[in-house]
Amino acid sequence: MLQRLIDEIKRLGRSKFVRDTVTLQAGSLALTAIGAASFVVVARGLGREAYGVYQLVLNSYGLLMTLNLTGLGPSTITRLAEAIGAGDRDRVRDQMAFFVQVSLAVAVLALAAAALFGPLLAVNPLISDLLLVYMLTLFLLPWHHLLLLVLQALRIMHGYTLLDNAGNLIEAVLKIAVVLLGWGAAGVIGALVATAAVKAVGSLILYRRLQRQRPELLPTVGEVLGAARRNSPRPHWQLGFLLAVDKNVAALYTLLPVQALAMISGEAAAGFLRLGLHALSYVNMLFNGILTNLESRLPALAGQGDYTRLADNVRRVLRYLIPIAAVMYGGFALLAPLVAPILGEEYVPAIPVIRVLCLFGLVTGIGGVFGPLYRTLRVMRGILAIKIGALVAMLAPGFWLIASYGEVGGAWAIVLIYVLSVGLTIALIWPRLRRLAAEQTAGR
Repeated sequence: MLQRLIDEIKRLGRSKFVRDTVTLQAGSLALTAIGAASFVVVARGLGREAYGVYQLVLNSYGLLMTLNLTGLGPSTITRLAEAIGAGDRDRVRDQMAFFVQVSLAVAVLALAAAALFGPLLAVNPLISDLLLVYMLTLFLLPWHHLLLLVLQALRIMHGYTLLDNAGNLIEAVLKIAVVLLGWGAAGVIGALVATAAVKAVGSLILYRRLQRQRPELLPTVGEVLGAARRNSPRPHWQLGFLLAVDKNVAALYTLLPVQALAMISGEAAAGFLRLGLHALSYVNMLFNGILTNLESRLPALAGQGDYTRLADNVRRVLRYLIPIAAVMYGGFALLAPLVAPILGEEYVPAIPVIRVLCLFGLVTGIGGVFGPLYRTLRVMRGILAIKIGALVAMLAPGFWLIASYGEVGGAWAIVLIYVLSVGLTIALIWPRLRRLAAEQTAGR
């Protein structure tokens, strides 16, 4: 028995996918520790009302960004991985140029939307004012996000992990500093903007160094900007649009309950629900390595027509992920009462919220594996029908839960809509993948 375990570990260690995943998971652990420290200090330092204001700024931003129908991140990593795999420098340049074009257009339109619609979303004027300030990050972060996508597509996972963690460490330090200085929710939003500026400068410097190491594949910054001025974005729109609708509908699964709760029960109640979602995000980070690696690995296998290995990879990931996720989220639910001694007695109402949302974490942890899979298989229209249908079906029950049970009802509304959406997604995708793998095996 012991020898079989040792042999299995050795076998896994020979896989580049596993080695890359371990690198990303190590980064996720560090990121979890950094984020958790920042989360505790910010929540305690701001207090329930100011913390609610801060979280509602982020929620309003999220609602406005559902109008962004570019699908820029998922479509870029898919196409960059394909172009880099083919060694096509021109395609790499054009995809990076498209990312820059659309990022700046989105930033301008989002700032205008925040000025027009921010006051309608805000419970008080401070939230709409801080939303405008936070929109400045959209002008500062594009090259940082693009560098992360390039590193991911190149499968330089140690560089990806270091860059991501460095940015989050800077953000955590600045947020903690402004809270300790007593600058309130406005100070925290200012810290996020300052972090974005540091990331922008650092990412440009790091990309220039990376480009000098891989000049045969990576274009210079000047070449990317030149292509951004010349190229038409039309050839890149269709996949990105479908991915954007998919992402934005899923975002509404959490954003709408928070916004409805704020309007019915006030900022503090909405803050409890956002706090629960934020707390769960630190457990979710522990699975980011697997999902990040799948985003580049699955398109590569599909491009090779190797659906048998693709199906094997998905099955293997699920075999390990499901029991680990069940243990981790179950343990987190048991630890929920620690909210009181860690954050203070004023956050006690968040305890049942966190316990209910652990079910949401488990469902989305499993469902996250199928996101890269359905994007790879290009079955977006069926997925969109499922996601929109699930949202519409849960609108009335979700509103009733929130009106009847406050923040706990909001948590249950989120759980139930994800159970419906993920269940239907698996029912659509899994038979298709098995059929493709069977056809490949029969054709050999």
